[in-house]
Amino acid sequence: MITHINVTQPYNWAMVQAFLSRRAIAGVETCGPLSYARYFDERPFYSVTINDSTKENHSAGVDQPSSWFCATYEPDLARFTVELHLHKAGCADAVIANITRVLDAHQAMPVITKALLTAGFAANELTPGIRLPATWSPFEALIRAIVGQQISVTGAVNILNRWVGDIRSEKSMTSTGATSQALQQYHFPNPHEISTYDTSNLPMPKARQQTLNVAGTFAQNNALLSVNNVHALLALKGIGPWTVNYVLMRGLSAPDVFLHNDLVVKNQLKRFAIDPQQAAPWQSYVCIQLWEHANT
Repeated sequence: MITHINVTQPYNWAMVQAFLSRRAIAGVETCGPLSYARYFDERPFYSVTINDSTKENHSAGVDQPSSWFCATYEPDLARFTVELHLHKAGCADAVIANITRVLDAHQAMPVITKALLTAGFAANELTPGIRLPATWSPFEALIRAIVGQQISVTGAVNILNRWVGDIRSEKSMTSTGATSQALQQYHFPNPHEISTYDTSNLPMPKARQQTLNVAGTFAQNNALLSVNNVHALLALKGIGPWTVNYVLMRGLSAPDVFLHNDLVVKNQLKRFAIDPQQAAPWQSYVCIQLWEHANT
């Protein structure tokens, strides 16, 4: 199907494209000059009825080929044209809403610009039309955050490229018969796959390897769709305030989160005489503006 997402202006597609491109996981998502495309599992978007007999089966043991979309920005029309391939059309509205969130297409930019100025940025220090690109899901944000602890964006993406590729290769080899050819799963791994994967060969400290498995187990039993469940992650060994705030900011698109203990943010705060709290309830955009100045 083909549909459209209208975009509030100004919209800095170049900034959004560069941000997503630097973090793109090979085989899962791609960024073109005017487009963002990715594979995803559509099953989390299915509605679930109260009647157990009619519930959709989303268990880890039920495989389904990846769904896919490509959103192409049309600046002259102030919109994205979205090509969407689904198994069940009934989840289209929920998927489109999530694409809109990932691209941060509907923010009221005059309000955010005013908040950034109130925080102390000079007008010439602002990125016009700045947006906060999100992750596809809070769980993906959690795994990205754990992998990215104390290393660069490039280093984290390199690990994710290898890891996600290995998981998909193993899944293909363990599928049986025609399924191994037809399954075509390219989306980001689900919590069950992360919880059961042998992380011992990943290039990171052993404690962090274990945290990835524990996080997968937690997410199987606690949907990371509420602030309370995200905050509950603090009870897990190896997960601290930075990780939780990252999940809130990029996984749930919470607009008023500031990563006080982010190294890049700390370094950038030395350059700018600002008070992030003055930007409330839009402190997340102070953070993304500081990241932009650091080109991360």
